[in-house]
Amino acid sequence: MSDALPRRTAHAGRIVFDTFRSAYDPMLNSWLVFRAQILREVLTVPADVTAADTDGRERARAGRFGVWRILATNNRELGRGSGLFPTPSEALATVEVLQREAVSLVASVVRGSTPMTHGWVLRRGGEAVMTSSRWYESASEAAAAARAARAVLATASIATGVNIGTQSGRRLRRAIAPVNQIV
Repeated sequence: MSDALPRRTAHAGRIVFDTFRSAYDPMLNSWLVFRAQILREVLTVPADVTAADTDGRERARAGRFGVWRILATNNRELGRGSGLFPTPSEALATVEVLQREAVSLVASVVRGSTPMTHGWVLRRGGEAVMTSSRWYESASEAAAAARAARAVLATASIATGVNIGTQSGRRLRRAIAPVNQIV
């Protein structure tokens, strides 16, 4: 008789934080456009950018805007937070709360504007807190992806650093700073 195989533990995903140095960053802009298609109730452009006064526009140009994302063990993005955060510390605090409450998040499927495009949203108390990061061909595929993202959210490790975008909008793996040092 052979010995029993050792029990393998599943690898959890991880939650990472990204900052954008400008509200006009091309990567941030493409995410905002996608988010507006998933969450039709939100504006495509952050309110800071559309401010009428020059000071507000300057702050938006120079400010940092952060998002959090959930990555699978193979670095594939499973979803991202639906909010735009003024600091990584605020994003981290939100993630910690959502991890504790992951099982109570309600998933819903969203139909895109073209055929065979479906996304998903996780809500807490009716408020969108996380969205898909891509389109799926069927509603059932999107629903399964939402359930998987919710499960990974509950057990994911949280990165201690923040990926900082450059002025040109590129991400540098070397440009990582601790969450509590970015304000």
